[in-house]
Amino acid sequence: MVACGEKSTSESTNSNKINFTVEIDTVQVDPGADHFIYLAKFLRSSSLSSDKKTLYNFNPAVPELEVIDLDELILKEVIKLENEGPTGVDAANSYIPMVHVSDSGELFLNNWSHMIKLNAAKDKKSRYWFSSDSLKGESLSEVEKIYPEGFMSDDGKFYFSNYGKQDNSHKNGLAIVNLNSKELKKVPLDIFEKIEKFEIVFRPNEDSKTSVTETVFYLPFEDKILISTTAYNEIYLVSISDGRVEKKSFHSELTDDAKQGNFQKTAGSQKELFDHAKEKVKEVNFLKFHYDDQNEKFWRFSTTLDRMIGDSATYDIVLTIFDQNLTQLHEEKVEYSEKGSLSFFKDGSLYSYINLEDELGFVRIKPSYD
Repeated sequence: MVACGEKSTSESTNSNKINFTVEIDTVQVDPGADHFIYLAKFLRSSSLSSDKKTLYNFNPAVPELEVIDLDELILKEVIKLENEGPTGVDAANSYIPMVHVSDSGELFLNNWSHMIKLNAAKDKKSRYWFSSDSLKGESLSEVEKIYPEGFMSDDGKFYFSNYGKQDNSHKNGLAIVNLNSKELKKVPLDIFEKIEKFEIVFRPNEDSKTSVTETVFYLPFEDKILISTTAYNEIYLVSISDGRVEKKSFHSELTDDAKQGNFQKTAGSQKELFDHAKEKVKEVNFLKFHYDDQNEKFWRFSTTLDRMIGDSATYDIVLTIFDQNLTQLHEEKVEYSEKGSLSFFKDGSLYSYINLEDELGFVRIKPSYD
């Protein structure tokens, strides 16, 4: 399946040599005397402000919203929320795959069935449903749904997520929902079909399966959504306004430009699934694009097998640098990478979450360009 209006370009590697050095340090957030910052979900239920000054971390068990000052590296405030009642978030025993705090302070929480929005004062609740009978614009078929594992625009006006089959067997593209008008725009993408061939599947019975799949990354940037995967040296640029798609393909002299798929795709047990996954990870793996607005450059790390020492594998880490137009500028092997489940550029440094003896910390990589 090819998206309507898709344009493709490709380019070779290293048109220019970039000279730079990095400084790496580790910092810890001060939680105060009587509070432990919620780290059970590894910051996967957190939301970063658009100016990168504040990290909002949601604890569904209490529930509460921790407000972390990233300039001062302190826990600034803990906002208590209600689980039940008129402004209840119903999060204590629910699946909450998305948390977002808009620039105006609204809190958005997504669950299996609908989205909840609390206003900035947290005293008024709204609900949004993403079923075909609740949306205008383009329609979902009888077998399609919009997945709850999405993300919001910084201003809280748009919700973005995958859409595809209700049984979770196949994704078809990107759904863009305008929350004010309730209008849906569907952007078909072939990216999901392309990565299906790398899936490793174990079926304990006819009605269930466990699988190891490729990861699809999303990065809002200006008026577009940038989409990439762990399997291919390429990126899709989706226009938010009209859904037009551009694909840019890159070339590396240091890694393959795609996974080769030279591993078993079916497993007869959980142990076989794990063993096949160990073989899969030896092939090239592309991580997420990160934009450094201070230096106007994108960074992306990738890994590939260096050599085997007995049964142990060692890996090369490759850093690729792109300009703000996603023109590839430079790649080189490095001894560092992003870490953990949350990474972002702030003030010219790449921050990566790290657990410091059950306290919140960040590893910071700061480049200096000659």
